[in-house]
Amino acid sequence: MPQPLLPDGRTGSRSYGSTDGPAAAATPAGQSSAVDTFFHIVCITAGTGILQLPYALRSGGWVGVAYIALAAAISAYTGRILVRCLYHRHGARLQTYSDVAEAAFGARGRVVARAIKDVGLLGVVGTYIVLAGISIESLVAGTAAGQLGARFWVATSAAAVWAAVVLARAAHDVVLLSVFGTLTTMAMVAIVVALGVGDLAHRRAHPPTKLADPQMAPIALASICFSFGGNLNWPDLEASMRSPKKWDRTLSLATAFVAAVYVCVAAVGYGVYGDDVQSPVFLSLPPGVAVTAAEAMITAHVLLACPIVLTAVFGEAERDLAIGPDARVSRVLLRTATVAAVTATALLIPDFAKLVPILGAVTGSLAVFVIPVACYVRLFRGQHAFSAWEYAWCVLVVAVGLGCLVIGTAQAVADIMRAPIT
Repeated sequence: MPQPLLPDGRTGSRSYGSTDGPAAAATPAGQSSAVDTFFHIVCITAGTGILQLPYALRSGGWVGVAYIALAAAISAYTGRILVRCLYHRHGARLQTYSDVAEAAFGARGRVVARAIKDVGLLGVVGTYIVLAGISIESLVAGTAAGQLGARFWVATSAAAVWAAVVLARAAHDVVLLSVFGTLTTMAMVAIVVALGVGDLAHRRAHPPTKLADPQMAPIALASICFSFGGNLNWPDLEASMRSPKKWDRTLSLATAFVAAVYVCVAAVGYGVYGDDVQSPVFLSLPPGVAVTAAEAMITAHVLLACPIVLTAVFGEAERDLAIGPDARVSRVLLRTATVAAVTATALLIPDFAKLVPILGAVTGSLAVFVIPVACYVRLFRGQHAFSAWEYAWCVLVVAVGLGCLVIGTAQAVADIMRAPIT
């Protein structure tokens, strides 16, 4: 696919993947290596959605493996073009997702993109905190700690997130969290795969599977696409790199790695349990210490991912409020207030976790699929000769995004209707 015309590397401009010239002084080179960034991307992307993938194959059939590959290709593509949009002007780099939307669609575009970004990311963090608290309560059930209740463990989870975001100023400060988050996820995947393969040998009858289900295909594709969110954090992660020119390769490798992990979990879960597989896949696995350990690992992952997700929110807010690196008190107050507000909202709104999927369907589909393509075409159409194939690909990406918006919202509303909010 042809690449857009990007700023050149002459003196006096910061080109895509360059840290030279005066513009680089305005946007300093980061401190994260390509390896650090790889772990950040994997930690942000490979979240709790991994446990729903076998069920997605139950809905769509084995063709769902191809959906995983398609979703990965779309995610990597939109992540690359979003970062290229940051460099659409010679001699300058835009800083944030909202800056890109403003450059493409003016002040209203910025307002809409900023709202989608902040609501989406804060909703994810709120959900993760609630899920972690509930999971911890389940893990300690039957002990004295189990008597403390879910609200206590939700508050404890929030306190852990608060401590991490207060201590960290930027993405490079939380690289160890990304490494541990990724390792816990890989350990959880290994347990799920090992238990599934081991259970296969002891099962007398194997539940049926199907190649494809055309009626359920849209729902399966939407479910899989939502497992590849993360674009809202990419401008901040690319800015944190010592060598931004490695962004495209790092993103592609990390996305391919996540897709490979997804295929392993989805294929084993659906291959062993077929159309009887449940969501999350833990419910289908033989109970025991290993499943408990895997549940503990996914709980650790969601908590470790929260500070990384929040870097995109705090980075832009602190720039808007002129909170510099040395303004520690102001930074702590802002971050404390934000985490407290998210936690209070999650605790005070009944069944908060049931409402967030609706926000996720709207913000995720627009932010990951639709907005990056719309901004890319608008910003580069005067600089870059788009081929018919590239336009067709962009139309496909937007169509998938809008399909996810409609299907995801409808499914979330249907879930609430089946189990009304109390």
